[in-house]
Amino acid sequence: MKLKGATVLVTGGSDGLGFSLSKALVAKGANVHIFSRSQANLDKAAKALPLAHIYQGDVSDPQSIEAVVKKIGQIDILINNAGVWLEGPLQNYSIEEIDKTIGVNLNGVIYATRAVLPSMLQRDDGFILNVSSTSGLVGRNDQSVYAATKFGVTGFTKSIQDDLMKTNIKVAGFYPGGMATKLFAKAGNLKDNTDWMNTDEVAEVMVFMLEHDETLLMNQVVLNKRQVKMSQVTGK
Repeated sequence: MKLKGATVLVTGGSDGLGFSLSKALVAKGANVHIFSRSQANLDKAAKALPLAHIYQGDVSDPQSIEAVVKKIGQIDILINNAGVWLEGPLQNYSIEEIDKTIGVNLNGVIYATRAVLPSMLQRDDGFILNVSSTSGLVGRNDQSVYAATKFGVTGFTKSIQDDLMKTNIKVAGFYPGGMATKLFAKAGNLKDNTDWMNTDEVAEVMVFMLEHDETLLMNQVVLNKRQVKMSQVTGK
């Protein structure tokens, strides 16, 4: 898909991977709309990307996302990127934490997709890119609810792909491994992620997925950082 002039909605686009992608899309000449819960992050994004449009809201609230979609009008590309982290033994999670994680990570993807689909179907054109996680492919220790939401995104993506197979609407799933973002810190989990994937580099892969040959579709892209042995670095 040609990105220049395309209208793109990026959920969770005010920081982390979402911001890196928004920045890359603006550089490509896209008409970028950033949707995020944090007004403080939105204000920072607006200063850094004055050409982007910003909206404060919550993807877990269907009325919130529907109102923004209605305000924007035609949306050519939807990036379902918003997400929150939850880690630890299941019995330690509060019901509120569980509901929030499911609401943002899974329901938000469903609500946003539902909101943009009627217009895309009417035009028979569009691209929906769902950002999941490698935790949406492999379950991991202390990630029961988080992994459940990401596996849910995987199932939703594959089903929507099948639903829209006979249309010109593309649907793809993106499954990145660990990235150097504030995702964990926001959830109170302090991790040393300084050596994890750089979000600007990850965003380049997503841009490639969006703009490559119209006759091809990368249904599922998994991205991890290559583990380099010390002998490769030191030459010993």
